[in-house]
Amino acid sequence: MRKVEVEDMLFARDRRVDIQNSMLEKGGNECCLACLTLNIAGEIKRTPMTKMLFDRGISEFEQQGFEVVDQLFIDEFTGCEAFWLVREEAANVKKCLEEVEDSFPAARLFDFDVLNSEGEKLSRRQSRRCLICDKPASECARSRAHGLDTIKAATQRLLKDLCAEMLSEEAYEALLSEVYATPKPGLVDLANNGAHKDMDVALFEKSAEALRPYFYDAAMLGMSACTMAELRERGLAAEQEMFAATGGVNTHKGMIYSMGLLLAGMGKALTDDDIGHDKSPRQDAIVYAAGLAGEDAERMLAAARANPDTNGAGVLRDYGALGATGHAAGGFPCAVFAAERLSYYINEEKLSGGEAGALALCDSMAKLEDTNLLHRGGAAGLEFARNRASEISALPIKERIGELEKLDKEMIERNLSPGGSADMLAIAYLLGNWDER
Repeated sequence: MRKVEVEDMLFARDRRVDIQNSMLEKGGNECCLACLTLNIAGEIKRTPMTKMLFDRGISEFEQQGFEVVDQLFIDEFTGCEAFWLVREEAANVKKCLEEVEDSFPAARLFDFDVLNSEGEKLSRRQSRRCLICDKPASECARSRAHGLDTIKAATQRLLKDLCAEMLSEEAYEALLSEVYATPKPGLVDLANNGAHKDMDVALFEKSAEALRPYFYDAAMLGMSACTMAELRERGLAAEQEMFAATGGVNTHKGMIYSMGLLLAGMGKALTDDDIGHDKSPRQDAIVYAAGLAGEDAERMLAAARANPDTNGAGVLRDYGALGATGHAAGGFPCAVFAAERLSYYINEEKLSGGEAGALALCDSMAKLEDTNLLHRGGAAGLEFARNRASEISALPIKERIGELEKLDKEMIERNLSPGGSADMLAIAYLLGNWDER
């Protein structure tokens, strides 16, 4: 993250004026221009968190349904900027965007300017409120009522809350995308309940909804550089929240662990202020999550020796498989692979999200040492599922869905459910939403 100097901001301001003039000239008398920047105090204007807020601003603008004639986006260290040439009455655009600026706490950091066809900037009907005391912001700015550090701290609180909320929503949507992906051999999906007699899609939906507060908390814990013990304590509470929603059925216990780790890593990556570091936020998130999981692997080995009667301890003892802990400690390789395959199927092969998810799960299942399969079918069950998945992944894409439907029947007959692979698919959906912020 690069600090801005006065000269940088002057250059950005002049460039903004040039862009506005050029776009307005293109629009003639029929169009106005809407511009989005962010009010970020201090010398760091562009961070992963400000990018998330900016993306939210773009989404809020798009939801207004304006007729956009032209648009331009800038993403630089001086801050993110968006320009929309709109065929709409300028006063109406200003009214709508003013409502957006007041719609949720962090929206106070949006700065939506609207220029009419003559290049005149429209004023707000009501003045902006100060982040600190809620008085008119212009009064506090003129009197310098609050120090820069105080304003920066208030800005960070708003950003953290918004980003944790957005990550929680993305994690929730990832769980739904996973269960809706069809066909998934042996798993609950839109076609059937797989090798499960106590689960269905509606139950997974209830479970996902119950976990939303946990996902928010996991991201916030990461933002405070939590320990594994702190995350585990919240995760254990989340398990009880899940069981309360599902009537005692274990729908997402593995996801509470794996998704919680990754969300904590994402929270940590979003607040990483190591200026000039050369890793992407995604890499930072995975590295931090892997570090926490590495600590947990040692604890898990000790617990298995002390209490060898649990399912996890039995799989660890008999097969040496650490399951979700080992996979997370290794940097989620199968989830990263599944995310790559998911992106390929959606963007290159133009498949629907559900079919793309099913194929990505198959590709991942061929590689993952799935402890759910080991627990249900032993080494033979795991080998069967992996071999069949490998065979299907080698087929032409148009033949794979039919073969997955056949494999679904086979795995239901064998009572096999690749729950670990399903977890990796859900994480793949989350990684796909995360992108490189």
